[in-house]
Amino acid sequence: MNKVIAMQYWLIILLIVSITTSSAVVASNKHHAKNQKVTFQDISSILGPYTRSATGEGLGGIAWLDYDQDGDLDLYVTNGPAAPNGLFRNNGDGTFTNVSEEAGVANGLGNSGVVVGDIDNDDYPDIFLTGEGRLAGPTQSPTRMYHNNGDGTFTDITEISGLIGSDTALSAAMGDINNDGYLDIFIASPGHIPFLTGPGTGTSDANKLYLNNGDLTFTDITESAGVSGLYQDVFGDIVSDGACVTAFSDYDNDGLQDIFVGNCNAFFSPNIDPVPFVVRPTPLNLYRNNGDGTFTDVAESAGLNLLGLWMGLAFGDYDNDGDIDLFVTSLGTAAMGQFPHALFRNNGDGTYTEVSNEVGIPNSEFGWGVTFVDFDNNSGLDLYLVGSLPLFGIVGPGVGNPGRLYLNDGKEHFTEDTDATGIDLSQKYTSGLAQADFDNDGFSDIAVMTAPYSLGPITVASEDFVLLRNQGNRNHWLTVRLVGTQSNRSGIGAIVQAKTGNRVQIREIRAGSSFASSETPWPTFGLGKYRQAKITVTWPSGLIETFAGNRADQLITLVEGTGKTKK
Repeated sequence: MNKVIAMQYWLIILLIVSITTSSAVVASNKHHAKNQKVTFQDISSILGPYTRSATGEGLGGIAWLDYDQDGDLDLYVTNGPAAPNGLFRNNGDGTFTNVSEEAGVANGLGNSGVVVGDIDNDDYPDIFLTGEGRLAGPTQSPTRMYHNNGDGTFTDITEISGLIGSDTALSAAMGDINNDGYLDIFIASPGHIPFLTGPGTGTSDANKLYLNNGDLTFTDITESAGVSGLYQDVFGDIVSDGACVTAFSDYDNDGLQDIFVGNCNAFFSPNIDPVPFVVRPTPLNLYRNNGDGTFTDVAESAGLNLLGLWMGLAFGDYDNDGDIDLFVTSLGTAAMGQFPHALFRNNGDGTYTEVSNEVGIPNSEFGWGVTFVDFDNNSGLDLYLVGSLPLFGIVGPGVGNPGRLYLNDGKEHFTEDTDATGIDLSQKYTSGLAQADFDNDGFSDIAVMTAPYSLGPITVASEDFVLLRNQGNRNHWLTVRLVGTQSNRSGIGAIVQAKTGNRVQIREIRAGSSFASSETPWPTFGLGKYRQAKITVTWPSGLIETFAGNRADQLITLVEGTGKTKK
């Protein structure tokens, strides 16, 4: 009888322990789940006083770069005419110092786009700037090429470099098109919004492709490469569709950098339509690299023939299937839904399928800047986009983009989070956007360009730009910095693969992103619960090597040729 009582006693004790443990586990899981959310803090004020120009067209770009090679990312922002650009040195303690004047990169003539890359492989990133204005305004400022001297200063080498660009150069990208170890430059030119007094569209500026000669000079190979974007219209005029954005990406995984171009500045002439300034939807261009210095536009056969007014490009493997997908911003609901944003899923066979509604990304307001990044480090790429255009009244609640954040659930579906950023950008003039982990805490932060604007009799002042710090959560992460030896020093064009358990994520290193901007050159992988990852790098040189046993929650530097070569 005593044994029975004793057994009953121990069963009661075990039951109590089980219930208590289960409750603790549930509470722990709830706490853990709560800490997987993503929230941002507006810390724009830490950049100090900096005035955005109220003249010009207000379109601006942002770039993240480690210009002084001290292990953290600095910030470069463009400005309109008669106002200096800003280079903000990261002090490594959560603060920045404006060093644009002493570094020699203030310019002051007006710039829109900025792209960063090490053009001479000296381990210090250089800065290329497009001009500002003449998309709709009367004048255009010159392009600029600043060479990093490695001592905290830059030298303007525009004249000797040969990087002139077209009259309306707006955004640019760098990529090594012939895998010779030197970064080449493509410049997108939208042309001027036409006055519609004659035949054709009036948009006729050529895009430009410059080949790096390896000695700080470049050769214009636009015509021989077949990427000018010019064609003859039905009236016999030589015109273009008006390129606003560009980026390099190896869409077909053949080891060669292809060129993506988003067109957004073509209009019907009165000979075609009697209503002035009727927007003519345009296609994307996908120039496939033929490997012999020439390119072929394969956008139609690749399934990128959807018409729109394309203004921002974001690349990323959102479904973790091993190939790079593409999101493109357009007019969105500003045109009553006629020209929606588009998510093109890469089918892995050289074609794409538009799937935005299918995966839970509905059409939204006007868009310029856009990015794919794993903000919550759950191993699925999230999406963030911004944009407004006061020139056509596309600003304000319900019209301007408040900043749309779509979180990836890891099962190829997105859900909008309207609370994470805590800021409404709908009444601000926003354009460029770039993400980076500037404080090295493993969670990607956001910088957004804004500008003052006038709308009728109303002049709206705007902050210089917006800097949102990611508050992070308990998920693990790994950030990778590449150093090329046979490939270009920046590792631009490399494919980085991180494996944790059965999940494989990839990132493609690029120079030039979003709209007129340059994101971090150091990709961060969200690892979730995993505490280490195996990294495989496919370098532009063709070398494939692995780096195993990488502990989570750190920034690692991988040098080409020091890993284990893949057989």
